Amino acid sequence: MRKSAFLLFMIFICTMAFGQVDAIALANEYYEQGEFEKALKEYKKLAKDNSNILRIHENYLKLLLGEEEFNEAEKYLKGIIKDNPENFFYSVDLGMLYKSQKEEEKAEKVFSDIIDEQAKKAGQNNSTNGIRFLAQVFFEKNLREKGLETYQKGRLAMNRPDIFSLELANAYQLMNQKQEMVLEYLVFAKSQPQNLNYVKNSFQRTLLEPEDLDTLELTLYEFIQKDAGNPIYNDLLVWTHLQQKNFAAALRQARALDRRLQNNAENIINVGLIAFRNEEYKTAQQAFNYVINEFTDSPSKNLATRYVLLADEEVIKRTYPVDSAAIKNLIVKYDEYKSNSRDVFSIIDANRRVAHLFAFYLNEIPKAIEILTENIEQPVGKHRVIAESKMDLADIYLLNEEPWESILLYAQVERMFKDEPLGYEAKLKSAKLSYFKGEFELAQSHLDILKLATSREIANDALSLSILIKNNTVFDSTDVVMQEYANIELQLFQNQKNEAIEALKAMIEKYPNHSIIDEVYFLMAKTQRELGHFDKALKALEVINQKHYFEILGDDALFLTALILEEDLKDKEKAMEAYLQLLEKFKGSIFVSEARKRLRELRGDYG
Repeated sequence: MRKSAFLLFMIFICTMAFGQVDAIALANEYYEQGEFEKALKEYKKLAKDNSNILRIHENYLKLLLGEEEFNEAEKYLKGIIKDNPENFFYSVDLGMLYKSQKEEEKAEKVFSDIIDEQAKKAGQNNSTNGIRFLAQVFFEKNLREKGLETYQKGRLAMNRPDIFSLELANAYQLMNQKQEMVLEYLVFAKSQPQNLNYVKNSFQRTLLEPEDLDTLELTLYEFIQKDAGNPIYNDLLVWTHLQQKNFAAALRQARALDRRLQNNAENIINVGLIAFRNEEYKTAQQAFNYVINEFTDSPSKNLATRYVLLADEEVIKRTYPVDSAAIKNLIVKYDEYKSNSRDVFSIIDANRRVAHLFAFYLNEIPKAIEILTENIEQPVGKHRVIAESKMDLADIYLLNEEPWESILLYAQVERMFKDEPLGYEAKLKSAKLSYFKGEFELAQSHLDILKLATSREIANDALSLSILIKNNTVFDSTDVVMQEYANIELQLFQNQKNEAIEALKAMIEKYPNHSIIDEVYFLMAKTQRELGHFDKALKALEVINQKHYFEILGDDALFLTALILEEDLKDKEKAMEAYLQLLEKFKGSIFVSEARKRLRELRGDYG
């Protein structure tokens, strides 16, 4: 009897439950079909049972608000808040109801009470879950300031100034409050140094303007003053200076960091390599020399020894006029390096560089050919350094007025490294050789392919030469002017600078109004600079700056003007004026970043 009664009771309960589920399904069906009046009627019945609230709440509240039954909505929300005091989601909805009715004070009271309650619980239980969930709800409701307040009050209640730093940083990022974002990321980096690269990547994505990096730099200096023993901030400061391309400042910080960490000069090496790739060769020199002299047991010492020679070479080549004695001294250093090196490929590469110095700077062509021929005969198979030796030999044959030998060697390298950067480089050299010979259509056929090369540098060089040819042959069916200019470029390649200067002067007299005239003046300026005739170089550039500033070389000419004033004439004030002009006149120039950096250095902004 008892069993039968129990069975009947369970059947009754299940039937009631099924009926409730069925009623919810019916109400939802009305809602989906847009029969809101019927849906609202069903939801009102269901809302009387607290067990249904979770499944009907969202649709029911939307209907109440949609039908403007605001008093009913308030009554409903207060009722379920009373029945479900632990679920702050309903309280947030009540605050949102008040906001929709412009009752800001009521809304603020509700939100503040919720935040304070969750902060109190977080402090008592030392648990972050409630704070995180509440903040997320506020952000989903587009109440960002309340989300921020939730994190901040939770932080205070838990007495943990580093908690929620990543969440706050991400929130500030969404709100484009970069200063606050930076501060929170720095707090996060200190508390979780293992995630330092994550912080750097976040900064790289978000700090896109120079002013953003300036702000980060100043903030880091403040953090370093407050917490001088923490290397995290020095590491970030090195990274910041590298992003600003302020390599000298990056090197200063890297020295301090590596002394503190005693990590065998890893940061100094990194700064040196990045400076070298960015053609900041003097800073690279300083970095690698420092490693050699101060970190004698560093595993990177051999790398530093090699790169300090490469940096020395570039500095000597770019100090005008080039000093022959310095070239000879550099060759001696390369010979010492080769005698101490055990790596055959490093020796072959050093031979390449010595051969180039002999041929192009000391005019000892037979010696250079002998060295490169020995390189090519090394039994190391298909290797990049052998192909580079072949291209160097081809360049020297062209220097020695033997272009046919050059063509054969370029073609060999192009076949060996087809569809690779080295093959593209060989093809570019072939295109330039065709250009020198006046075979402009053949040169263009090579350049059209190279404009699609995977190497950006090669593609840009190909595009520049292609534009030069097209712009100055389109209205000249005879190509006479373009051929004269190409001949001058060949003279310069063959180190006949004085002859080239005279030819450029002749072109200026013959073709004062030709489209190529700005190119002629610019080439004149570069050549005069290489000869050490800095005033004559500035005079040629002044013509472009005054009469042809609207042409494609306008920003190039102004930037070169500033470089000569800064580096060659050491005229700080006039150099600053030139950089400022560039920033004002050519806001979209590729030189803007470098000009801004150099201007800051000249003003002494970096200390």
